[in-house]
Amino acid sequence: MKRAADLARLRTLASMGLTAEAFIPALLEALHDIIPSDRNLFDWTDAQGQLIRYYFEGTVDHEINQHYFENFHNTREAEVMPAFHDAVMGRAMVHSADQLDRPEFFRSALYNEIWRPQRLHTRTEAIVRGARGEPLGSLVLYRGPGERKFTRAEEALLAQIAPYVARGLQAPSAEFAQAEYVPRRGRRAIVCLDDAGTLVHLSPEALKILLLAHGGVTPDSAARVPQREDFPTLTALWQQHQRAAGSSPQGPMLTVDNAWGRFTFESCALKSLARGPDARAMLHVTVQHHEPMDVALRRALDGLALTPAQKEVCLLLRTGHSQAEIAALLGVSATTVADHVRKIYSRLDVHSVQELSSLILRLAA
Repeated sequence: MKRAADLARLRTLASMGLTAEAFIPALLEALHDIIPSDRNLFDWTDAQGQLIRYYFEGTVDHEINQHYFENFHNTREAEVMPAFHDAVMGRAMVHSADQLDRPEFFRSALYNEIWRPQRLHTRTEAIVRGARGEPLGSLVLYRGPGERKFTRAEEALLAQIAPYVARGLQAPSAEFAQAEYVPRRGRRAIVCLDDAGTLVHLSPEALKILLLAHGGVTPDSAARVPQREDFPTLTALWQQHQRAAGSSPQGPMLTVDNAWGRFTFESCALKSLARGPDARAMLHVTVQHHEPMDVALRRALDGLALTPAQKEVCLLLRTGHSQAEIAALLGVSATTVADHVRKIYSRLDVHSVQELSSLILRLAA
């Protein structure tokens, strides 16, 4: 029963009309409750199996990325595991954790120079393909040192999940500029520039959020030493800061909307307490990543003790549909919808659509 509910949850997520860029982070997060893992990754590929861009849960380390793409990607990695291109273009849908569970892998340069510094120890991988069999990407689930490897049953479940990933990637999406957004806790970065406009401090998540705000994480962008000039939004803030010349205590703010979500950049000038040549002012920039409201609402509902059908009724009630309209949309009787509403109100201790909507919005925010 739980597996059916998990797959229904992914089916709904894949049908929400999200951009592929908003769908993948929501999917990777949802997978943790279905197949427990430490961190998840999705690699987008072209039809020839070449890596285009990727989204990885966790920090982006440009030094590790540079080392990997220069020395291992599609080259030395083939010494101990299928090369990326071969894995994507091969016939297998799932690459089992058993492939890497041997001494040669754990002694390899790939493991000790790329995996180990990121606390990655074992993985299972599903190749996601379109309706004509063309590769869309690679979905990888990782576990860290001391964690058990993925079981055959988990890998069989991953194979069942792959078609839903393909559906979400290929589903028509709404125009992101018209979406409603909510700030996501944990997706907040801090950047500091010195008095010459040079990047001098980045919080752990900052590089990834900056890359997403400027189009995404690619093999090239993730492997470069981060510089202000690579990020036009930071450059625009720096230029505005220079023109303001301390005339306002609060620095300029900019908002960027793209397929990954909304990014708000807020700046503030920092005055040094040091004296003499060490007294260097800095520009402090906070970047907040906002996700689509629909994703936040879905996450909030997933945390409630409701059946999948009741969660769908909640969303439809919140968007203003009457019970009769909900019955028609879901293909059930009006009596069934009324029974769902009664149970929803009882379990959540609410007494009206307005109270229900307010509760869901509070949880989402």
